[in-house]
Amino acid sequence: MTYLKYVTPAVSAVRKKNMDPPEFPWALDADELQKAFAVDLGKGLTSAEAEKRLRESGTNTIIEYNRISFFRILLSELKEPLIVITLLIGIVYSIWGQIGDTITILILILFVTIVEVYTEFKARKSMDALKKLGAPTTWVIRDGKPGEISASSVVPGDILILKSGVRVSADIRILTARGLEVDESQLTGESMGVGKSTGKIPRTAGLSNRTNMIHMGSVILKGKGTGIAVQTGMDTELGRIAGLTQEAPDPKTPMQRSTLHLTKNLIGLAVIFSIAIPILGFFRGLSLPDMILTGLSLALATIPEELPIIMTMLLGFGAIQLAGKHVLIRRTKAAETLGSVTVIATDKTGTLTENRMSIEAWTEANEKQLFTVGVLMADVSLDEDGNFLGDPMDKAVVQKAGELGIERSVLLQDNRLIHDSGFDEVRKIFLMKYACRGKERDLIKGAPESVFALSRPDPEMTAQLNASITAGYRTIAAGWKEPLEEKYTLAGLISFDDPIREAVKPAIREFSNAGVRVIMITGDHAGTAARVAEDAGISGCAVLAGDDIRDISDAALKEKVMTCNVFARITPEEKLRIVAALHENGQVVAVTGDGINDAPALKSADIGISFGISGTDVAKEASDMILTNDDFTSLVDAIKEGRRLYENMFKCIMYTLASKIGLVFMLLLPILLNLPLPFAPIQIIIMELFMDLSASTSFVVEPAESDLLKQKPRDPNEKFMNKKMISGIFTGSVTLTAVVLSVYFFSWGMTGDLAAAQTYAFAAWLLSHIFLAMNMRTSRIPLIRVGYFSSKAMNIWMVGVVVFLVIALNVPFFIEYLKLSPVGILPIIGIALLSFAATYWIEIRKILRLKRTYTVFV
Repeated sequence: MTYLKYVTPAVSAVRKKNMDPPEFPWALDADELQKAFAVDLGKGLTSAEAEKRLRESGTNTIIEYNRISFFRILLSELKEPLIVITLLIGIVYSIWGQIGDTITILILILFVTIVEVYTEFKARKSMDALKKLGAPTTWVIRDGKPGEISASSVVPGDILILKSGVRVSADIRILTARGLEVDESQLTGESMGVGKSTGKIPRTAGLSNRTNMIHMGSVILKGKGTGIAVQTGMDTELGRIAGLTQEAPDPKTPMQRSTLHLTKNLIGLAVIFSIAIPILGFFRGLSLPDMILTGLSLALATIPEELPIIMTMLLGFGAIQLAGKHVLIRRTKAAETLGSVTVIATDKTGTLTENRMSIEAWTEANEKQLFTVGVLMADVSLDEDGNFLGDPMDKAVVQKAGELGIERSVLLQDNRLIHDSGFDEVRKIFLMKYACRGKERDLIKGAPESVFALSRPDPEMTAQLNASITAGYRTIAAGWKEPLEEKYTLAGLISFDDPIREAVKPAIREFSNAGVRVIMITGDHAGTAARVAEDAGISGCAVLAGDDIRDISDAALKEKVMTCNVFARITPEEKLRIVAALHENGQVVAVTGDGINDAPALKSADIGISFGISGTDVAKEASDMILTNDDFTSLVDAIKEGRRLYENMFKCIMYTLASKIGLVFMLLLPILLNLPLPFAPIQIIIMELFMDLSASTSFVVEPAESDLLKQKPRDPNEKFMNKKMISGIFTGSVTLTAVVLSVYFFSWGMTGDLAAAQTYAFAAWLLSHIFLAMNMRTSRIPLIRVGYFSSKAMNIWMVGVVVFLVIALNVPFFIEYLKLSPVGILPIIGIALLSFAATYWIEIRKILRLKRTYTVFV
C-alpha cells in the first residue's frame, strides 16, 4: 500500500493523548458508537472538527517518508564513491600543484555537484508532490454530504462510504451493510471473501470473528455500506503488525542499471588513461610533476560521475511533464518502458467511449415494470444541485424513468431494501431483494445472457436481444421473481449507446504511425465491440469472444493475438491469457483497467494503466501509471514522453562520452608525437566544468523531435551501447580532436609560443564543444527546422561559455591564473568559424537523410 508510512510507537502515543477511542468497538451498538466518538452518524464530522482531530491524532499513515531535503540529497551525493574519488583527486592535486589550483578544483567540484543536486532536488520534490496526487483517496461523509479526501486525512469518528473495489483506509466498525464481502487476506491470510454484517459481537471475539469490523488494508469485493473509523494510522491492526517495517525504495529501472554498469566500465577506462598518459609523457621527457597533475586533471574530467544523477533527473522531469498531461507515474520503470510499448490493450467503456450513456431502445410493452426494476437497482445519489451521481447507465435509466413518470423518490418510499448481493463479477449481474407493503420480491439486472439463463424462456425477448446486438448497442436485461419462484420473469431489455471520444480515432492513427498496435478487450457483446472498434479505427480480423478463447490452446491463442485486435465478452482470466500470449510473441504490452479483477492483468503487463476517476483502489495500486482524466488520448503524450526521455538520455551520454574520449585523444596524440600537451592541468578542470553543466541541464530538458511518433518502438532488449551510440561517440570525439589539435599544431608551428598555442587550443575546445552539443541536440530533424536557438537551457549554457571565454582572455588575473596568453580577437573569430564548419557535417548528414526519406516517401 503506497500510502503506508512508518512512525515510532512514541509518536503513536503522542497522537492518542487527546483521543480515547473505545477499546472494543465491535461490542458497541450505533448509539454507543455515536456517543463514544461524538459524531452524528448520519451527517458525519464537521470539517472544523475533522481538522482538529487530525492535529490530535496525526495523519492516517504507517510508514513516514523522510522529508526531501536539499542538504540531505547533497550529503548523500557527496558520500557517493565517484564524488569522493574526485574530491580526493583534488586534495592529492595540492601535493604537486599550487594550493590556489586545488582550492579552485574543490570549488568547481562542489559547484557542479550543487548544480546537479539542486536539479535533482527539484525533480524529487516535484515527484513527491506527484506521489501525493496519486495517493489513495476515500469517500467520507462530512458536513452532512459525501466527499472524497486523501486516505491520510481520515480521523477517528469519520463516516466512511464503502463500495466494491475500495481498499479500506482505517479500522472501521460497520454501520450499514448491503451484501458486503471483504478480502482480509492481508491481515488474516484467509483467501476467500468474508461476509460482513452490522450486529454487535462479544468483546472477547478474535480478529477473524469480528464480522462487523473491517480493518485497514482490506478490500471490498462486493456490496456497499458505511462504517465509522475507530482507529487510524499506527493504532490500526495493520499498524501494529507493520510497526517496524520500512517502505522499500523503488528498484532501479533497466536504463538506470545499464547506466550504472556503463559508468563502472568507464571508470576503469578513465583510470587507465589517467595513468598511461602521464607515464608516456614522463618517458618522453616531460616534467613528472606536470604529468602527475595532468593525470589527476584528466581523471577529474573523464570519470563520469554525473551519469547516475542525470538519469535520476531525466526520470524525474519526465514524470513531471507527464503529470501536466494527466498521466501520473506511480513507478519510475513506467517512464522509460513507455518508449518500448508495441501493444496497448485497452478496454472500451469510458476509455475509448465517453462513458456518457444514452438510452436508444427498450422493451416498451413492459416499460413500467422494466424501469421500476432499473430504478430500484440503480446505484446513484443526488448532489447538492439535484443532479444524479453514480454509474452512467444507472443515471440514464433513472432520468428516462423520470421522463416516463416513474419517480425514484416515490419508489423508494414504497419499497424497502432488504438485501443487496452486490455485483457478481463472473456473471456480470446485480441481485437485490426488496419489500413492498409486506411483500418481498427478488430483482435482477445485468448481462442479458446471464439474466436469460436464470429466467423463464421468452422467444420474443431473445429476438429483441439479437436485434440489439446486431445494431451494436450495449444492452442490459432486468427481471424479478417472487420468493417461492425458481426462475425470474423477464421485465425487458434496455439498450444504450456510448459515443466514441472525438479524439480517439486520431490518437489510434498516431499510434499506428508510431508502430504501436491498439487492441480492445471488453466484457461487452461482440456486436457492440465490433461497432465501437470500427468507429475508433481499430481494424483486424473478426472479433474473438471469450468462449472462443476458452476452447483454444495457448499456442493457438499466441497466433490469434497477433492478428486479432478486438476481444469481446472477456473475463479477467482470459484477459490475463491474452497478455501472456502477447508476451510470448515478444510484445511490450501496456494494459488499461479499472476494476478489482483487472489487477492481475495490470500487474502482468509491462505497464499497467489505471484510471483516476473510475478506477478502483485495487486497480490503482496494481498499476504503474494512472490516467487522471480517464482519457485514452493521454496515452499519446505518455508514449511520446517515454521516447523523448530515452532519446535525451542517449544523446546526453553520446555527447558526454564523445567529449571525454576526445579529451583523451587530444592529450595522447601530442605525447606520441613528442610534443608538449595542448592544455595546462587547470584548463582541463575548467573544460570539465562546462561539459558537466551542459550534460546535466541542457539535454535533460530538450524537447522531443517532431518525428518522434513516426519512429518504431525501441527494442527493450537492444543494448544501450549500440552501434549508433559507438558511431556517434567515435565521430564526435574525432571531430573535437581534429578541430582542437589542428588549431594547436598550427599555432605552435607558426609562433613557437606554447602559452599562445595552449590558449588557442583552449578556445577551440570551448567553442567546438558548443557546436558539438548544439548539433547533437537532434538526431534526425535538422536544426534549421527546429531552430538553432530554440533551447533556452542550451542558450544560457552557450552564453555562459562565451562570456567566460571573453573574460578569461581579457582579464589579467584570469589570464595568469588559467595559464593563458593574451591573444587577438580575429584569431578567436577564425577558430569559432572553424569549429562551426568542422562540426556542421552532423547537420548536413541530417539534412541529406531527411531529403532522402522525403524522396522515397514521395
